[in-house]
Amino acid sequence: MKKNLLLLFFVGVIMSCNSQTKEVSNGLSLKIKGTITNDVSGMVYLERMNERNIGAKIDSVKIAAKSFSFNTKIAEPGIYQLNIANEQVIGLILDGGEELTIVADGSATPEKAATAKVDGSENMRMFNEVMTDMQNFSKKVNIIDGKFQAAKNEKDKTTLRNEYLGMLEAQKGLVIPKIKSMGTSLAGIIATNNFLKPDFGGEYQFELKEKLEKEGKNHFFAKMFIQTVNQASVGTVGSVAPDFELTTLEGKKVKLSDFRGKTVIIDFWATWCGPCIMAFPGMKKATEKYKDDPNVVFLFVNTFERVDAGQWKDHVGKFISNRGFTFMNPALDIGNQTALTYGVEGIPAKFCIDKDGKVKHKGSGYLGSTEAVFNEMVEWVEK
Repeated sequence: MKKNLLLLFFVGVIMSCNSQTKEVSNGLSLKIKGTITNDVSGMVYLERMNERNIGAKIDSVKIAAKSFSFNTKIAEPGIYQLNIANEQVIGLILDGGEELTIVADGSATPEKAATAKVDGSENMRMFNEVMTDMQNFSKKVNIIDGKFQAAKNEKDKTTLRNEYLGMLEAQKGLVIPKIKSMGTSLAGIIATNNFLKPDFGGEYQFELKEKLEKEGKNHFFAKMFIQTVNQASVGTVGSVAPDFELTTLEGKKVKLSDFRGKTVIIDFWATWCGPCIMAFPGMKKATEKYKDDPNVVFLFVNTFERVDAGQWKDHVGKFISNRGFTFMNPALDIGNQTALTYGVEGIPAKFCIDKDGKVKHKGSGYLGSTEAVFNEMVEWVEK
C-alpha cells in the first residue's frame, strides 16, 4: 500500500475528472509566496495530482522579478504540485487554509539538482521528516539483513536479531509520536497509511479512523482511508473480534459474544496440521494453568479439514480420541467460514480477545517448544 509521495496511495479509484472540474469558488483558501534563485522565466502552474501521478492544472501565475504568488482556492484536501516553468516540480500535501512561503532554485544546473524549501505548513514539514526517518531506518535494516544472511553461527544471528529488535523499538519511539502529531490532516492520513503496519504502530490506524469519523471529514482521502481500514480491520489487533456461533464436538453451542468480560484465546487448527499438533502440549499446559480462572476461556476451533461436511464431526472425534486431546473439546468450523472471517490464511492461528471483545494479540505458526507456546499464552492473558 506504500506509494511515492506524489502518488495517490489508494489505487483503482478514479478521481481526476470529478475533482479537477469542481467549482472552487467556494473552496478552500491557499496562499503561496515564492522566490526563485535562478534566472527562470515563464509560468508557475498549481496542479493537482490524479491517480496516475499526472498533474492537472488548476491555476497559474507568471514569474516576475524572480518571484510569484498565488491567492487561490482548492476544491478539497489533496496532493498538489507547483510546476515552475516545466523546469522544477515541488510536491505539496494540502488541506486548505495554508499560507506558504517557498524558496526554490527553479531549475537544475550541471552541478546540482533543483532544490526547494517550503515553510508555512508544520504538517508537511513533519511528514517529510518522518519520510526521511523511515528511509534512514530502511538503510540500517538492509545493512543488518546483509550481516544476518552472511552470519555463520546462531550466536551471531541472535545478536543481530536482538540488534534489529532494539532498532525497531527505537524507530517506533521516534516515528509514531511524529505521525500522531499530524492528527487528521492529509499529511497525517498519508503517513499513517504508508508508514504504519500491524507490527509497527498499526493500532493507530483504528484511532485515526475514529477521529476522522468523529470530525466528519469526508474528503476523498479521508473516505478512502476509512474504507481501507474497515476492510483490513477484521481479525487485526485493536479491531472488534467478529462474533460467531459454533457447535463443539460434544454438541454444545459456543458463541463468542457470550464470553464478553472474559479473556478468550482462540486457536484455529486442523487434524492434518503438524505445527498445530506440536503446539498442543504448550496449549494444554496453558489451559491447566487457567482452568480455575473463570475469566479466561480457551476455544479450540477446528477448521480447514480435508473431509466432506458430513464426515467432519466423526473424523475430528476419532482424532481427538486417538491422540488423547480431550482437553480441547473443539468447536467445529464446518465450511471454514469463521476462520475466513478472521482472515486466517495459515494454521495454527491464534487470537487473544480482551474483555471488551477486541483482538488484543494474534499469532501464527509453532514457536518451537512447549515452553515457548505456554509462555506466549501466559503473556497474552496477563500482559
